[in-house]
Amino acid sequence: MPTYKYSTSVNIVRDADRELTYHPTPNARRVVGQIAADFEKGLRSFNIIGTYGTGKSSLLWAFEKSVIGKKDFFKVGFLPNPTVAFINIVGEYRSMLDVFVEKLELDVHENTVQNVCSDLFHRYSSLGKENAILFIVIDEFGKFLEHAARHNPEQELYVIQQLTEFANNSDHNICLITSVHQNFDAYAQNLSDAQQQEWRKVKGRFREITFNEPVEQLLYLAAEHLDGSETRTLPDSISESVDLAVKTKAFRLDKAASQEIAAKLYPLDLLSGGVLALSLQRYGQNERSLFSFLESTDFTGIDSVSLSRDNPFYNLANVYDYLFYNFYSYLQSKHNHDYFKWVSIRSALDAVERSTISNVEAGSKLVKTIGLLSIWISRGTNLGEDFLTNYAKTCLGISQPGLLIQELEDLGVILYRVSNGRFVLFEGSDLDIQLALIEAKTQISEIIDVATALKSYFEFPPIEANKNSYETGTPRTFEYVISDHPVDLALTGEIDGYINLIFNGQVDLESVKEASRQQEEAILYGYFEEAEKIKQVMTDIAKAEHVIIKNDQDKVAVRELQEIIEDHKRELTQLVFNSFYGDSVTWIFRGEVVYFPSAKAFHKYLSQICQTVYPGTPVFKNELVNRHKISGSIHAAKRMYLQALADNWNLDTLGFAEERFPPEKTIFLTLVKENGLILSNQTTDASNRIASDSSFQAVWAESRRFLDDSKRSRLPVSELVTRLSARPFKLKRGLIDFWVPTFLFANRDSFALFSNNGYEPTLAGDILELISKSPEKYEIKAFDLDGIKLMLFNKYRSFLNQSVKEDFDNPTFIETIKPFLVFYRDLPAYAKETKRLSPEALALRETIASSVDPEKTFFEEFPLALGYSLESLYATPESSSDYVKQMEDAVREIRTAYNALIDRFEAFIRDEYVGSNVSFEEYKQSLRSRYAKLEKHLLLPNQKTFIQRLDSALDDRDAWLNSIAQAVMGKALNSFTDKDEVALYQKFKRLILDLDSLTAISEADVDTEAEDVVSLEINTFVGGLMKKLVRLPKQKREQVAKIEDKLRTQLIGDDSLDIAALTNLLNELLKR
Repeated sequence: MPTYKYSTSVNIVRDADRELTYHPTPNARRVVGQIAADFEKGLRSFNIIGTYGTGKSSLLWAFEKSVIGKKDFFKVGFLPNPTVAFINIVGEYRSMLDVFVEKLELDVHENTVQNVCSDLFHRYSSLGKENAILFIVIDEFGKFLEHAARHNPEQELYVIQQLTEFANNSDHNICLITSVHQNFDAYAQNLSDAQQQEWRKVKGRFREITFNEPVEQLLYLAAEHLDGSETRTLPDSISESVDLAVKTKAFRLDKAASQEIAAKLYPLDLLSGGVLALSLQRYGQNERSLFSFLESTDFTGIDSVSLSRDNPFYNLANVYDYLFYNFYSYLQSKHNHDYFKWVSIRSALDAVERSTISNVEAGSKLVKTIGLLSIWISRGTNLGEDFLTNYAKTCLGISQPGLLIQELEDLGVILYRVSNGRFVLFEGSDLDIQLALIEAKTQISEIIDVATALKSYFEFPPIEANKNSYETGTPRTFEYVISDHPVDLALTGEIDGYINLIFNGQVDLESVKEASRQQEEAILYGYFEEAEKIKQVMTDIAKAEHVIIKNDQDKVAVRELQEIIEDHKRELTQLVFNSFYGDSVTWIFRGEVVYFPSAKAFHKYLSQICQTVYPGTPVFKNELVNRHKISGSIHAAKRMYLQALADNWNLDTLGFAEERFPPEKTIFLTLVKENGLILSNQTTDASNRIASDSSFQAVWAESRRFLDDSKRSRLPVSELVTRLSARPFKLKRGLIDFWVPTFLFANRDSFALFSNNGYEPTLAGDILELISKSPEKYEIKAFDLDGIKLMLFNKYRSFLNQSVKEDFDNPTFIETIKPFLVFYRDLPAYAKETKRLSPEALALRETIASSVDPEKTFFEEFPLALGYSLESLYATPESSSDYVKQMEDAVREIRTAYNALIDRFEAFIRDEYVGSNVSFEEYKQSLRSRYAKLEKHLLLPNQKTFIQRLDSALDDRDAWLNSIAQAVMGKALNSFTDKDEVALYQKFKRLILDLDSLTAISEADVDTEAEDVVSLEINTFVGGLMKKLVRLPKQKREQVAKIEDKLRTQLIGDDSLDIAALTNLLNELLKR
């Protein structure tokens, strides 16, 4: 064969002026066509992604040759009669900026991305003003990305970003084309979350184009390459080889295309070419390895193998020899995915070589053929005995393949596996597998419950109703449920529907229809008619598993039985899934039989079910929010959105910057702005708070219904979440978490909100977030004011000197309840605690203190505290005036409770120590004068404090009395309890008595007209001398006389005893 100018590795810089062999594939033409079409639409940056060896570099080389007109590989027409320039760069593991500076020959001091872009634009401008195009091509761009990810990612990524933004100006014809071998994101795996976010932003500036050659494309390349050789004589057997290959259905080629490719592909036959291409994809580098094979000069290569009657094609046996010779180290490595299969081939070949079969060489060819087919050609293809016999005759050159196949079977090297209709390699076993399987039938239990048995074999992945999801933006997921009777399951969480597969011959179709007719949820029932066939396959699996258990030491038999089980499982899958679109399954929804001719029809009907069951689903196309679970970044966006909603609801875009679009702003625009949702509380008509054409109308109506229902009693916010999570909405929790707080804020004046902490008067941002996070912890009570409630409410407002209202909202309630709450808050502690109030005042005070629901407080608790009920006030409306008057009296009594305490203390001082109703200044002066001659050096600390307070310059009555009380009790009057008041009077008397005893007075110091003074001394041998001075106002004489009279009645007339008793009593009193 002639020598071609072929390189195993193309370098777009080194090979720019070389003539290389290139065969454009349809896939390559698609890539170039995509670039040209997108360029016309204004796109300027492209990133070609393809695995190693797919020919990306060759594609870029051929693309340049075609654009500049030197070759006609691709039909490109970016601009008519263009002036074109290419700047080609091959990626290196260093800074891309440095490489550009060197390529453009800039001064090292000009190594900024701005200077690079400026130079590129200068080169573009120099091409002329009309139809100029500058292509910047970076092959192996991934090396720059790898370097950027490991060295100063922010700076390196900035360079890439600036370059793409420079190219993406559609006003100029500057086109950036890069190539990588893996996804852009794969290079950023070790970066921080913030850096990965920036990485994704840069990725978004490229139009990504996938370039991976399927095996059919590689066959095409090989055919084009081989067809370019000298004229060849094609054997008649090519047609036979094509028929064989087409019948296997191994590749997606029709007969006409196969005939054309096979003629070009010769001496390869179609099957050997396909297996070779698949092998090179896995073991080599796709196109690069393919051309290495085509140019190979070793003894296994296509040019070295002699064709003859015994070897008419470069067949599968030859492909085996080439692969084993050229990829030996990898094939024998444990890293090889197919390692054990290659070991099996070698073991089988060794067995053949040691055998005495009629034709060892031909037998080896069959083993190599069967071995490669078992690796590469999927189950379900037609590779039975007829195929192997005909392939052996036509392509392997074996004259009597049938006899040889039988010899290999007898030798135990190959085995015909009935379960998938093909020959496999077999290492030999003492167990007669077929006989063991027959015997196992009598040793296993019969499968009675097909549905339960099936569950152990299948894990059905959820299926998406894509059409409905696309139309509404709400992902709709159906889950498979296997059962023996129609299920009736609630739909919760992210599952929106069930596909119920029913396997039970004892259940008749009509009962399934009736169950479906009664079912309101999104459940599609599939009734399997041929459960017996499925039962037989599962029995075959059970038999094989039973034989494995009994012969687990026979590794060869176990491996073969496991293959049999896998084949049966595949058959079971086909019986279950392939029958979806035939007569074996009757599909029923809402009692009606449905037929699906294809998988497309089946998926489409799932969307129709969603439309039927969930007609209230709004259109909300935000995939980051409209999902069951939102990401951490969207949680953060939700917090920002709710805070902005509470703080800046009156601003046009909640105060978000006009030029920026963070997620929280996008959510506001799509949820609030697009639906005409009014956040102001100016509009009273609820129906006017959302646009009439909004798809959220049904959701809004249900949310308003929830508010109306809460007029009767409090409802948890989780009740609204439950309603929106069920038919006919089934909203995703992510959207609900945004909708509920948004709706509540828009209607914030229509209800009262309660948490575990009681009434929440305002909907701040943090409260909205907590509602979204834990709706079960918050309750709603909508206001229901009419008739007597309206009249009574305005009575309250009149009492508070507030204006009368005709309708009420949350601010009005807050305005009305606030004076009561402030009144209670500002009361002294004594007024909050004392029981020295009327029963009505006590009940009213307790009601105000424990108020958590303004509506309940006004219309239930206040009337009840004052002995009324709403019904009684309604029955006799005139009594409402009496009710309000009684409330005024009770409020006044509570408010003046502390003043009454001060008044009582003052009265106590006047009564006990002055004896007349004198003024504050007079009784204060009287007490001061009383202790003018006090022997202060004898005073205790508390007595000194009392005297200091008594002598203080305070001229405010309340303050002075409070200071006196504090000196006596150690606490201020306003924090007194009722017990403290009693104790105050007792301690005050004791203190005065003690101070009087320490005062040196003369007759001149006593006003005998105003008071009685008694100086008492008692001297005992045990207690010693005790002195007391007792001073009493004349007004106390009557009380003293009454006590004297009582004591006289107790005296017995014995002077000694009476004196002793009275002395003991005095002694006890003096010791207090």
